[in-house]
Amino acid sequence: MLRNLNIEQKKSFQELLTKLSSALDITETQFDNLLRSYGAVGKYLEDDPQFAQYKPVISPQGSLRLGTMIQPISDEDDIDVDLVYRLTDKHSLWTQKNIKDKVGNRLKDNKFYERMLDEEGRRCWTLNYREDSDSPKEKYHMDVLPCVADADYHSRLERMMSSAYSHQEIDKLSIRITDLKATNYSYDSDIKNWLKSNPDGYALWFAYRCKQDSSVARLSFREIIPINKKGTKTTLQRIVQILKRHRDIMFKDDHEDKPISIIITTLAAKAYSGESNLLEGLTNVVFSMERYITRDIYGNYVISNPVNEEENFADKWPTHPKRKENFFNWIEKVKSDLSNIFSSTGIQLQNKVSATFGSRESNRAFNAITEKTKNDVKSGALKIGTTAMLGSVGSKVNASNSFYGKE
Repeated sequence: MLRNLNIEQKKSFQELLTKLSSALDITETQFDNLLRSYGAVGKYLEDDPQFAQYKPVISPQGSLRLGTMIQPISDEDDIDVDLVYRLTDKHSLWTQKNIKDKVGNRLKDNKFYERMLDEEGRRCWTLNYREDSDSPKEKYHMDVLPCVADADYHSRLERMMSSAYSHQEIDKLSIRITDLKATNYSYDSDIKNWLKSNPDGYALWFAYRCKQDSSVARLSFREIIPINKKGTKTTLQRIVQILKRHRDIMFKDDHEDKPISIIITTLAAKAYSGESNLLEGLTNVVFSMERYITRDIYGNYVISNPVNEEENFADKWPTHPKRKENFFNWIEKVKSDLSNIFSSTGIQLQNKVSATFGSRESNRAFNAITEKTKNDVKSGALKIGTTAMLGSVGSKVNASNSFYGKE
């Protein structure tokens, strides 16, 4: 796909993708609101007397933790925030149901949270902040996942965040979660029999994959996936953001069966080869992702959780074949759309990028590049070579139409 582009064209598309991915980021205001809200509910839950001796801590998981969160495609949509409410032990007789009910009752005891509380979910309690505000910056919901870890969890996580990645050690960060549909939900108090998950282990693995880029290899895990602040954005994180936005636009009318983020993130991270260049990295990932999908002995597709080989992220595909069909259709559409974008110029290029990734963020990306070009022209420093977008060889760029060139 990139073989037909010259060096200047590659630079231009690299800049476009970089600006686009930056436009997909949530704003500082949104980020601060999320931290303030989850910090408040976290403190409220952590102060619950019935859990005090088990040293509860609430922390982010999912895209907020991985640094891959993106803007919703419209102001009417909300941001999905995943939180883990982690106990480092429990009463010996408590079942999954006991813990989940206690967390739910604690939230119901607070009038502010009770007003936002959704119906009980399979594994989480959901707070719909979006229904409590008219501001797009505050339209989000938080899924709170009750779980149990062991007493050494926090010290172990701190140590792993500051050391080299060890696949052998990752399993020690596993937690046991509550699951309403588990057959032992109401009666089994032995957490060894509860469903296992490992969000912090997955975050460390993802950061390890980000560090395959030699330009960020020196960064610590704490700098890439910090808790309670934004980390240094890496090429892999940008790739995942762009792919998730493409998915959101393609399936804006099919939320139920669209490719799920954990599958996109996992396959992208496995396919990533350490490219520092976003254009090259995105292209490689898109054309390599399918290689990391396998099949079991029954012919079912398998997308393994890299920190829990027993978990298959595609386990719903046999019973929901539309999800499998949509995933493979999406992969082909990404390839086609990127090929069309990289062969376009001028207004045609702008229209294709807008149709593929949404007009709001696409316009921000083009405007950012245009503004940068204007400033370079004013300084007299800009003399553009031949590109798909930026004018002709050796010519000064018209500052009023610096990005789109001529059709």
